[in-house]
Amino acid sequence: MKLAASILLACATMAATTTPAWAQKSWKVGSAAQPGSVLISFVDAMTTKTSTGSKGELKLERLFVGSEQEIVQQVVRGRIEIGSVSYTGAAGLIPEASVLNMPYLWASSAERDYVTDNHALPVMKKIYEAKGLVILALGEVGWNDVVCKTACLTPESVKGMKVRVAPSAASKMFWGSLGANGVQMPLSELYPALQSGLVSAADLPFPYYVTTPAAQSAPHYVLTQHLHHGSTVVVNKAAWDALTPALREIVAASRPDVTVMRKAVDAEVKPKMEEFKKKGGFVHELTAAQRAEWRKLVEPNQEQLIKDIGGAAPELWAAIQKGKKEFAARGGK
Repeated sequence: MKLAASILLACATMAATTTPAWAQKSWKVGSAAQPGSVLISFVDAMTTKTSTGSKGELKLERLFVGSEQEIVQQVVRGRIEIGSVSYTGAAGLIPEASVLNMPYLWASSAERDYVTDNHALPVMKKIYEAKGLVILALGEVGWNDVVCKTACLTPESVKGMKVRVAPSAASKMFWGSLGANGVQMPLSELYPALQSGLVSAADLPFPYYVTTPAAQSAPHYVLTQHLHHGSTVVVNKAAWDALTPALREIVAASRPDVTVMRKAVDAEVKPKMEEFKKKGGFVHELTAAQRAEWRKLVEPNQEQLIKDIGGAAPELWAAIQKGKKEFAARGGK
């Protein structure tokens, strides 16, 4: 009798602490982040925290997808439930995302963070939800800089050069302003294009660039810092709405902390650059005067880009401008 009672107690305990297989939900989290980058650690942390916090009721699994445009499409269709996607990656479906990728938009990282978090995000949430996506969190990829097969420190050096243009209006505007010969392609096609010589330049954030074949085929990294490469963690709206309030709370509590992520990405850049240089790579610092040569060709085209994007871009642009003024009035804090 005692043995039977012990077995019953053990079974009851297991039933109370585990979720039956039939009751489990399995979600996929799409990401283009490469191994060796701090970016991937935040995605993995979210999958682990959610699976553990829900006691297996909602199991998340990271899925590598080389094309961010594909991730967005799959999340919208519900084939992947969650995606970690940059603004550039989202721009194919959500053109307004290009506004956050506006070249030479930000005066500083502090301004960028304040305006994005407090003024741009509410408008972005509305825009994304209209496309069937819920923004769970903001993410960080880093500043975009120019990468070339040979040193390209001036705008003149890329004029007429065949360069990769990302599938976003902001990327097209940037390279077009410089007179480059743009070839639009997704990330998955960039690396063979650089290796074969189909293109000779592109622009990428260093934490991502250094983990890809581009670091070998285009070893010159030029610190133009022309645009900030932010990202979002998005979830299919229908799948999100179908979760119980308790599970939504668990997922929300597991999402990346953008403040922590920004610090982690910033902290990773310098040592990674030193390591890159030791392996034969080149990191080209630019003076303020040199960077101004790039800016003066691009900045005049910002307003036209907003008109070209259309949709809710003017509303998002107005929110950003309001935030920039408010940030300045606060003394830049």
